[in-house]
Amino acid sequence: MYNQIEKELKILVSKKDYETIVNSYEFSSPWAQTNTYYDTPNGYVRSLNGACRIRSIGSKKIFTLKIRISPDSHIELEKEINVDSMKEIKDEEVLGWIQKYEIPLNELAPIISFTTNRRIVDLENAELCADETIFASHTDYEIEYEYKKIHNGIEEFNKILETIGKQYEKNCPSKIARA
Repeated sequence: MYNQIEKELKILVSKKDYETIVNSYEFSSPWAQTNTYYDTPNGYVRSLNGACRIRSIGSKKIFTLKIRISPDSHIELEKEINVDSMKEIKDEEVLGWIQKYEIPLNELAPIISFTTNRRIVDLENAELCADETIFASHTDYEIEYEYKKIHNGIEEFNKILETIGKQYEKNCPSKIARA
């Protein structure tokens, strides 16, 4: 189980800039993760500035509930589950999170699904992710800097982005918003 405040910086980049970053660091081999997002017909989860998903990586399934608390931080509740659908979830802890935020489980339905090919590299203060995300209508490229501890992340991220002639400027809505 994973339950914490997550702080991250993200930037959308061109395919060329993505490849430059990937070739500048010793990233892991890429792996595919399929994200299926859920909400109610009236967008209740979205109204909480939240996102609710099941991520599949091979046969592994991970439930995640994120609730935004600031422009670059959110509460992230995450746990491995053994089902493919929200309606099949029986895990008491996961059901407790859903209940805490008053999300009507019986109304949750899939709203979008897409696949991300992710690579990561561990840095001293953060994890650097390079994502190629394949949506139904397009593919985009994102570089994400996820804090492991408190530090001047923007300064560190900007040093990384110098290799592609960029500075951090929020230009990256969430993947669910981009879908």
